[in-house]
Amino acid sequence: MATTVSTVTPLTTSTTSSSSTTSLDTLAAQYRATLQATAVTPLQTQESTLNSRISALSSLKSQLNTLYTSVQSLASTGSSSPFQAFNVSSTNDSAVEGTATSTAAIGSHTLDSVTRLAKSDLLLSNQVTGSDTSIITAVGSGTKTFSINGTQITVTLSDGETNDQVLADVSSAINSTSTAVSAAVLHIDSTHSELAFTSRTTGSANKISSVTDGNSTLAAALGFGSVTFTDTPGGSSRTVAVSGQAGFIEGNSANLDAVFSFDGVAMTRGTNSITDAVNGLTIQLLGTSSTPVSLVVTPNDSAIENTVTQFITNYNSVLSYLSSQTGTDATTGTRGVFADDSNVRFLASDLRGIVMHSVSSVAAGAPSVLSSIGITTNDDGTLTLSDKSKFEAALAANPTEVSDLFNSQNGVANQLVAKLKPFVTYGGTIDTETKGLNSQVKTLNDRIATANARIDTQVNDYIQQFEDIQALLDEAQQQQAIVSSFASIGT
Repeated sequence: MATTVSTVTPLTTSTTSSSSTTSLDTLAAQYRATLQATAVTPLQTQESTLNSRISALSSLKSQLNTLYTSVQSLASTGSSSPFQAFNVSSTNDSAVEGTATSTAAIGSHTLDSVTRLAKSDLLLSNQVTGSDTSIITAVGSGTKTFSINGTQITVTLSDGETNDQVLADVSSAINSTSTAVSAAVLHIDSTHSELAFTSRTTGSANKISSVTDGNSTLAAALGFGSVTFTDTPGGSSRTVAVSGQAGFIEGNSANLDAVFSFDGVAMTRGTNSITDAVNGLTIQLLGTSSTPVSLVVTPNDSAIENTVTQFITNYNSVLSYLSSQTGTDATTGTRGVFADDSNVRFLASDLRGIVMHSVSSVAAGAPSVLSSIGITTNDDGTLTLSDKSKFEAALAANPTEVSDLFNSQNGVANQLVAKLKPFVTYGGTIDTETKGLNSQVKTLNDRIATANARIDTQVNDYIQQFEDIQALLDEAQQQQAIVSSFASIGT
């Protein structure tokens, strides 16, 4: 019997199939989730709770800071007090305007007349033909110096410069050096030019008192060598610019001062902004006038009201936030972050008490509660400027009494400053708690990282065990296939 020879085809071994890999990934993910549910999720829940409180504390401090800024302003006294804001009205604002500081007294003043406004001194050089080179011919090129009101001016001239160029060089040098005098080139017509020196400040005290040559004759070449700068008592001996010759526009420097009558008193000042006629009142002269003008100083009700209204807004915002974070939501039943925090709950209660109670440090008979100036407390503790007429009447009657309600020793604003300061101060109550919470979050993050690393090891071990078992199964299947192959040869 003939033997039949059968060719054996080698078997190909393979690793885990794609479907097996997908199954393994699914099993590993499920295993990881099981481990994390007990080892990581509780830590993450704690971290989330801590972060929620940190965020709430940050919001609380921000709102308290805003309120703190408001009450600090209201607690201020003297010139920084918002209650020391005044309006000054003028019956002729084309002639005079006024402003008032905290030292001004409420009342009326009269500007009887304005005879003359203060002005700057003006000195002109000789007129020259702009296209000529007469100045450079007279003084030569190079570095030239001269002094104006005692300040040395240095200017560099070049050969061939026209008179216009020389004037421009001198003007530029003065403007970059002198703090008392400015300069400009005036083009009289298409042919002629001159240099104008102007004192930067008005009044006879700031007049141009001298222009003298230094290492050259440049000042003389401009015509200033023949100018008289000194007044004679009761007269005018300063050289006046005439017929294109150097000189002053005002021969008498006294004419540079403002002349006016205020509250029946004749006055002279070197400026049009007068701050020393009446304490706290600045008078701005704008034009001459022979008709009396009234200046009336009154409290700036609008500015004061805006400040108080802003305080009320900030206070209500804080109180509403505290209410939402210390209570329980009626719809969801969710308790606020600070529901169990006695410090925050007491803060809300204390704030309400401060704005409701009487102030003991005001004068007898003066308003002692906010309601007496038109600020009422609502059922939820928030404030409302419910009666603006009452508020404005209190300011008109006695603004000091209104300010005392806020900024006297035991005033509402001072009490609020004292209450809020520990919470908003750097390193205070909120900062200290936040620092502690951040430390706890860091510890939890470290624990979560450690737990995840341990879980990674466990999952990797699980995968390795699975792969080892799969390898054994693959090997057994290969051996079975070989055995089956040999068995088929023998049949």
